[in-house]
Amino acid sequence: MNTPPDRTLTALRQEFPGYQIGLEPAHGRYRFVARRLHPGTGPHTVITDDPAELRAALAPIDIEAGNPDDLPAARSWPA
Repeated sequence: MNTPPDRTLTALRQEFPGYQIGLEPAHGRYRFVARRLHPGTGPHTVITDDPAELRAALAPIDIEAGNPDDLPAARSWPA
């Protein structure tokens, strides 16, 4: 990540006001943690060290405008 985490954090908070977004240290680097502030659609919590991945996860999906095959696939986490 070339942009300092605090600048990226500020930008993410402006882009997604419906989420509480913070930084948590993890093994010598930072992870972004976003938690939805109100009931509704969209993920409740997203944790990632990649701001692009966070943006993709939090961006509203326009189901009416797109092909359902273009929707992000659910992730399967290792057990």
